[in-house]
Amino acid sequence: DASKATSQAIGERMAEAEETAKNIDIARDEYRTVAVRGSVLYFVIADMANVDPMYQYSLEFFNRLFVLRLQKSDSSEDLQERLQILLKDITKSFYLNICRGLFEKDKLIYSFMNTIQI
Repeated sequence: DASKATSQAIGERMAEAEETAKNIDIARDEYRTVAVRGSVLYFVIADMANVDPMYQYSLEFFNRLFVLRLQKSDSSEDLQERLQILLKDITKSFYLNICRGLFEKDKLIYSFMNTIQI
């Protein structure tokens, strides 16, 4: 009797866990465009070390700025609008933060590299 109840409870929890996992996968896929943009921006920043060895940014710096922009950017109930807000905010924020540390002569190269990759 008790083992049947326990088995049923476990079965229900497993079904809930599977449903939750599906919902998480759906949400993750909806934000994939933002993740791809983040990846592109990171590798452009990493490639700046080829322009001048002084331009080396850590993954920790990148992650902190990325998470900060996710938290500070405007919100929206509409998913497509939220995605556009995030893409614009992350791109602009990284551009401004990285340009602050570049020599004037290299800012155009950085802009070009971003444009090509995006």
